[in-house]
Amino acid sequence: MGQPARLCQHFGVCGGCSFQDIPYQQQLSSKQKRIEQLFGGFPAGDVLPIIPSPDIYFYRNKMEFVFGEPLCLGLRQRGSFSSIVNIKECLIFSQKAPGLLDAARRWAAESPIPVFALKKQSGVLRYMVTREAKKTGKLMVNMIVSATPYKFENEFRKYFDRFLEIAGKNNVAVDCFTVGLNDKKTDIALAEKNYLINGVPSIEEKIGGLTYIIFPYTFFQPNPLASEKLYGVVREWVAQDAGSTAVDLFCGSGGITLWTADVFEKTIGIEHNPLSVENALKNAEINGITNCEFILDRVETFVKKLLSSTFAMKLSTVIIDPPRPGIPRKAVGSIIEMNPRVIIYVSCNPETAVSDLQSLSKFYRIEKVQPVDMFPHTPHIEVVIKMVHR
Repeated sequence: MGQPARLCQHFGVCGGCSFQDIPYQQQLSSKQKRIEQLFGGFPAGDVLPIIPSPDIYFYRNKMEFVFGEPLCLGLRQRGSFSSIVNIKECLIFSQKAPGLLDAARRWAAESPIPVFALKKQSGVLRYMVTREAKKTGKLMVNMIVSATPYKFENEFRKYFDRFLEIAGKNNVAVDCFTVGLNDKKTDIALAEKNYLINGVPSIEEKIGGLTYIIFPYTFFQPNPLASEKLYGVVREWVAQDAGSTAVDLFCGSGGITLWTADVFEKTIGIEHNPLSVENALKNAEINGITNCEFILDRVETFVKKLLSSTFAMKLSTVIIDPPRPGIPRKAVGSIIEMNPRVIIYVSCNPETAVSDLQSLSKFYRIEKVQPVDMFPHTPHIEVVIKMVHR
């Protein structure tokens, strides 16, 4: 099957990739077999040939680089959460990574802001979360920090301006630079609040003909070019059974909702994160889409309201794109109560999807399964599943 095209200098030690030494066609074959085995227990469901990622290098639009002591910046070591590989490049993220990582390390070495030590629960610098829009080339940097004892508006602005200066000398232009506060004991690259330090508050990415606004807190598909393939599958499948109303559960910032909006008279996106709903509304506005409604609610409580409305009688399609743990148990029953003709299930975790589908399969049969490789050089795989009412 040939040799792998390229190997990162950190491969084997860094935990970011595990399949870089395997030729890409072999990676695809392995993932195809895995999905066929997982869904083999469901009758009458065809597993279609896997859709490869358009790019297999520099495809990710987001990376969470972690600071460690003594001063280092990179990714977790393979098999060791507490050890950090001080990486100089990242072949799955961006060609800008070497200049950006070098700038951050040089800046941190001369800055009085200390690196956060997880075991001691002391220090400030925790993560450098970076996002690169692949179609527009725009770059966002969000430094996740434990704020004490510095003040954001004055001290951080002064010190981080120096970081931008060093990055510029490395030919890396940062379009959006924010600082995010996380003073919790848990070690996650999420902020309770973000502060704009320099540039614009968001960047834009394009998927197909649509523009999406990305804020520091936005959940966005990590592989935009492959997302276009995945969204295309969803749109094609819902168009085959188009009706007057569709509901997109766990809609996030409206990625799939907006892509399928022109198929239906009305689409309703349900999301329990208020920032994501706000983001989705802005995405609809910037694209001039007027037949989408985004509702801040949990699936279970929304369904109770829906069943008593006029839309319940017109509901043709439910789209489900849950987080990695899958559909909450209470929500499975709510989806069945909605009684749509078609369910489109998008999953980034096929194992949990199989568990969810076992509950849904009493009322729905799987018509087809489409694997999409969103994550080359890793074991992760995304699937789109079409279910029709029995």
